[in-house]
Amino acid sequence: MTMQSLNKTQKEYWDRFIFSLPSSLRPVNPNVSASFAGNKEITNELLNLYLIGKKTAGSSIVEDFLSAGDELPQIGNYWIFLNSKEEPSCILKTVDIKLHKFNEVPVEVALAEGEGDLSLEYWRKVHSELYNPFLKTWGLKIINEATVITEFFEVVYR
Repeated sequence: MTMQSLNKTQKEYWDRFIFSLPSSLRPVNPNVSASFAGNKEITNELLNLYLIGKKTAGSSIVEDFLSAGDELPQIGNYWIFLNSKEEPSCILKTVDIKLHKFNEVPVEVALAEGEGDLSLEYWRKVHSELYNPFLKTWGLKIINEATVITEFFEVVYR
């Protein structure tokens, strides 16, 4: 996503972040997106987990990006996290990326995602329920064939 894809409110929020930084630390030509996490019903809960530092990562499926023709996340990307009212609430920066087959995701990912009881079993159950309806669209037969891309984030502005 390019900066031109941001609406006026999102662009103003981004500009406040940029101008809060010393000029020498301002990113040049950043890749910035704006969206809520998961769905609107749970996005405020996820936002809170990021803001209190319990959630430092989020996972997606590589085949989803590929089937949609979208770029894969990259270290250094920025994400304007929108709350359930689609208002900018914080800015996250991708600081690391890990790839795993679904059935090989380590417990460290579940811990970093900060949800539920923090167990790998909980992570697999929730993500299976989330992703299973889309497997055919992504050209997959079973969830264990899916490639999980986990982005590790740092809150850089609130």
